[in-house]
Amino acid sequence: MTESTLGSKISDRYEALVALRRPWETLWQEVAKYVMPRRGPGLSGTVSLPSTTDSDTLFDTTAVRANHTLANGQLAWMSPMEAAWFGFEPPDGIDDDDAKRFLGKAAQVARTKLASSNFYLAVHEFYLDRGGFGTACLYVEKSKLRNGNEKLNAQCWPVGTYVIDEDADGQVDTVIRCFKLTARQAVQKFGPDKVSAKILAASEDPKKQGEKFDFLHAIYPREDGERDLKKRDASNMPIACIYLEKDGDKMINMIGGYPEMPVFVSRYLEWGTGLGGMYGWCPSFVALPEARQLNFLQMWMDAIAERLADPPWLAPDELEGEIDANPRGVTYFSRDLAAANALPRPLSADIGNVQALLERIKERQGSINDAFHVDLFQMFTQLQKQMTAREVAERSQEKLIQFSPTFARLTSELFNPLLERVFSIGIGSMWFGEVPDSLRRPLSETEEFVPNPSIEYSSRIALSLRALPTLGYMRTTERLTMTSQLNPAVLDNFDFDAAERAAAMTDGVPPEFLRPIDQRDEMRAARAEAQQQQQQQEQAMMMADAAAKVGGIPGESPVGQAMNNALQQEA
Repeated sequence: MTESTLGSKISDRYEALVALRRPWETLWQEVAKYVMPRRGPGLSGTVSLPSTTDSDTLFDTTAVRANHTLANGQLAWMSPMEAAWFGFEPPDGIDDDDAKRFLGKAAQVARTKLASSNFYLAVHEFYLDRGGFGTACLYVEKSKLRNGNEKLNAQCWPVGTYVIDEDADGQVDTVIRCFKLTARQAVQKFGPDKVSAKILAASEDPKKQGEKFDFLHAIYPREDGERDLKKRDASNMPIACIYLEKDGDKMINMIGGYPEMPVFVSRYLEWGTGLGGMYGWCPSFVALPEARQLNFLQMWMDAIAERLADPPWLAPDELEGEIDANPRGVTYFSRDLAAANALPRPLSADIGNVQALLERIKERQGSINDAFHVDLFQMFTQLQKQMTAREVAERSQEKLIQFSPTFARLTSELFNPLLERVFSIGIGSMWFGEVPDSLRRPLSETEEFVPNPSIEYSSRIALSLRALPTLGYMRTTERLTMTSQLNPAVLDNFDFDAAERAAAMTDGVPPEFLRPIDQRDEMRAARAEAQQQQQQQEQAMMMADAAAKVGGIPGESPVGQAMNNALQQEA
């Protein structure tokens, strides 16, 4: 396939996916007004100057603050920068100490690389988009610093600037974004021989270097027929990375590739419809009617407050133009007006039941906060830090259950592929050191690969969710403490070994802290054997002492000691 044909094919596919996205754009624009006003101007793909125009018409920011609470809570309690929220374990079938130590070091290095990059800034924007618009997109690549060191570079692509497509299994496997570069930036990124003549000419003109042009960045899986499976260079990688100019002849600027998907799209929950259903559903859609009504009610309350603070006046027509309403102002009137009780006075008006209005405002604010799980994250903040995951789960069980579905989707659509991507980059860049032989697998006669590790999550929310299934067991053991005193046989109904191992794992105890079951059973067998031998010795001593007493033979005499030794040998 020629570059010209490839460029036209990608451009046509982009336009088709834009048509599928278009019904969502109106909804996103409406949501932006009440939830993320700063994102509103950019949803149409245009670049605008900073402005507070949209915020000026917003009389209530409950939805804005609720979305920020949701995003901040996910960052702090699911992927905190300052804590170890994930770890790497050996894949299934590998139980090697060298592999465990290597993956433990790899997880520590990966956390350091994420913390030293812009990942946490980008993922916070990702959380805001996901809660506000239902769909969020994060791109992670490896970049080099000027000193030659390698680091991670993360970008949150704003909603409305990209289109997505799903594979047969409903997983997002294609992302095409539209972005802008100045003529100067385009030449810097692609080179003078990889841009059109129009862009090159603009880059050479000092007055036009800042002129912006539209580009497409397409990331999608290559078909087997489009690449040489025996090669691992950029143009034959499983995932294609194509840059092209959006307008004109659709000139290809760069052809590259990745060994795994570098861009991660997560939906808060799937909409579940047919046409265009690949985009997500989120709390903003539930809270939108409440946010509209709340904005109107707050505007009404502002009008009432203004009328109460500065009410209209009632005055006789003789004083037209003579009333001074300024502070300490003087209004002169005749004695006749005073006698007729026709003095100027504020016009009292029936402004209705303000308390009922305040209750409606509070009710709608509560509904919006419920949609964004504000109570859950406020509860996490208020709970004592020394509480165990089980104690946290007990206090917030109902709220955690409501949050569990989106957490599961976030794990499968963002965390798992993201950390696998970081692990792959680290292996290729030798960030983790020498890979042990137990983790190497043959890829071909000359190449090897390292399988993705098993990922264990240890964030506060992850541990609390894992503790939910064991809450019933904990309550049962508390009840058994009293029941077993009346009937000890009731304990025979439970396998406490299995239950305690499961409870320890859900509380975040590292697996290596638990002895293997076969080693535990060997220890128990050895302990039982030692106890049995001790009991036999004690019985033999008791029998010898009894025999000596019956025969009148002192136990400390030579005959008594001989009898004692004989009985011990028989035992």
